[in-house]
Amino acid sequence: MWIAFTSDFDWRPEGATWLIAYKAATRCNVTAEAGAAAIAAGAGQEIRAPSRAEADQLAADPYWTA
Repeated sequence: MWIAFTSDFDWRPEGATWLIAYKAATRCNVTAEAGAAAIAAGAGQEIRAPSRAEADQLAADPYWTA
């Protein structure tokens, strides 16, 4: 699931002692569980998967927008 984060979002899997901090304006591929939690919290929205060229650009700069 691809998410465009609209605000900072910290996601911790249930029972985990660690978390992943997503920054606002980042677009990335996340687990379905993390994506659903971000959407429910109003911290992101689902987007289409990027093309290969867009994915290469995102790898170089996660804040890049098409």
